[in-house]
Amino acid sequence: MKKLWNGKIDSFEEDDLKLWQVVKDISEVQEKGGVCFVGYDTEDGILRDEGVAGAAEGADAIRKGLSELPSIKNLRIYDYGNLEKKTLEEAQEEYSEKIADIYSKGLFPIGLGGGHDIVYGAYKGIRKAFPDKKIGIISFDAHLDIKSYDERMTSETSFKKILDEDKNVEYAITGFQRLENRRSLIKNADEKGVLVLEEEYPEEFTISSLKSFVKKMDTVYVTICMDVFDGAAAPGVSFPTVLGMDSKKGKRILRALMETKKVVCLDFAEINPRYDVANRTSRLAGYMIYETMEKLVDMYLSLIHISEPTRRTPI
Repeated sequence: MKKLWNGKIDSFEEDDLKLWQVVKDISEVQEKGGVCFVGYDTEDGILRDEGVAGAAEGADAIRKGLSELPSIKNLRIYDYGNLEKKTLEEAQEEYSEKIADIYSKGLFPIGLGGGHDIVYGAYKGIRKAFPDKKIGIISFDAHLDIKSYDERMTSETSFKKILDEDKNVEYAITGFQRLENRRSLIKNADEKGVLVLEEEYPEEFTISSLKSFVKKMDTVYVTICMDVFDGAAAPGVSFPTVLGMDSKKGKRILRALMETKKVVCLDFAEINPRYDVANRTSRLAGYMIYETMEKLVDMYLSLIHISEPTRRTPI
């Protein structure tokens, strides 16, 4: 873990511990309950789309953005490490096996990307663990990523492949930017019945629409492509977005989704540290993950076996 998690030591007192001091390797799991990070450190899908290099470094950058934050009382945190295989198809399969294994250990998976082709790997892992459940996938993204995969899979093809293969999956997107998507992609989304919520829609309408979407699902997977956020707040991405989503709005939408208690998997993708400014993008992802973990302490008590959770004021 020292290679993945490290930082400054202020004290060894419990109240002074930081996240990097308490994260354990997946091999140390002895009982159910807690969260587990897993790195999807490949950019093969992005490069196939002729995107810029650097997103493979995103998983470790997110860890860095989390490392110095305070430890969370009553929450066990583990890490499954990064991928051994980097070619897209092999990476997706390895990642799916890790996600399924995390569920078998009674943990909540948090993926750290890497390209947004993490989605297909996560979906496969969720389906292995929940073979008969209706899965709702909610993507925070400026781009639909519903491109045809006739020639080969890329970072933009996951959703079309999932919807083609599995009729018990529905897809919703928030933060959508019409100018960032070709008309053919919008047509594909319409044909597949995708719930498309544009970035400029009022926050209350977006949350209400997503809650209605969630009600129809057995389980929900939330994936956040960091280019959904405005380029000023998230400059370290492969495809920076002009007039993107406000990060505080995104945080509130994510909070509302977690409160439904149906979210079973969360991941963050497309962070490219080579283009980041003062680690803004990785720190933003880290802060959103941190609040999610606090919510898990308060809401998923049956997993972590505590009777009197510490209530926190939302960030």
